[in-house]
Amino acid sequence: MTGRRVGWALGSPVALLLLWELCSRTNLVDSRVLPAPSAVLARVVELFGNGELVPHLEATLVRFAAGLALGVVAGVLVGLTMGLFDVVRRIVNPLIAVLYPLPRIAMFPLILILLGFNERANILEITLAPFFTMAISTLGAVLAIEPIYRDVAKSFETGTLDLYLRITLPAVLPAVIGGLRVSIGLALMSTTAVEFLAANTGLGYLIWHAWQILSLEDCLAAMVVAGVLGTIAYGLVSLLERVAVPWRARVPA
Repeated sequence: MTGRRVGWALGSPVALLLLWELCSRTNLVDSRVLPAPSAVLARVVELFGNGELVPHLEATLVRFAAGLALGVVAGVLVGLTMGLFDVVRRIVNPLIAVLYPLPRIAMFPLILILLGFNERANILEITLAPFFTMAISTLGAVLAIEPIYRDVAKSFETGTLDLYLRITLPAVLPAVIGGLRVSIGLALMSTTAVEFLAANTGLGYLIWHAWQILSLEDCLAAMVVAGVLGTIAYGLVSLLERVAVPWRARVPA
C-alpha cells in the first residue's frame, strides 16, 4: 500500500529527529554544540523571514543547476560517442581513467589559475563531478547493448543523429537515470565545496561563515536547506524516471 510505503520512508528520519530533540532537551548533548531540531527549524523560518537566507539559496541553486546540467549533458554525449565509436573510446578513455580518480577539489586551483576567481571557474568545478559519473555510466550502458541492434541500424543506413537519439539513447536511459541520481549528490557536494573556498554567497559560504563565528544554529539551518534542495532534486529525477522509463517504475507493495 502507498500509505505503508510513505510510513516506512518517513519513520526513520522522524525517529532520528525525535531522538536528537530528546538528547538536546535533556542535556545529554550540549545544545550549544548541537542545537535541537526545533531550534534549527525556527532559525530556518527566521532566516527566510528576514530575507537573509534567500540570496544564498538562489546563488547555490543557480550554481548547482548549471553545473549539474552541463555535466550531465556533456557526460552523456561523451559516453555515447565513446560507446559508439571505437576510435574515440581509444583516445578519450585513457584520459578519463587518469582524471577520474583525482579528487575534484584538487583540480580547483588549476581551474582558478586558468579562469580566475569568477563564476565560470566555480561552475566548471561543479560540472566535473557529474561529468565523469555520467560519461562512465553511459559508456558502460552503450557497450552492454547487443551489437545486433547497431548492425541492423547500419544495414538500414541509419544517420548518425538517429543512431544517437532513436536507437542508443533510449536503450541506455535506465543507466542514465541511475547516473543522474548519483550526480545530484556529487554536484551538490561540489557546489558546497566551491562556496567554502571561492564565493561570498551560497549555502556553502553560509555554513562555513557560521562555523567560523560559532553560530551553529545558522550552520545547521543552512545544512538543512541544502539537504532539502538535494531531496527535491532527487524527487524530480524520480518523476523523470516515471515519464522517461515507465517500465522501471515499481508496482506499489
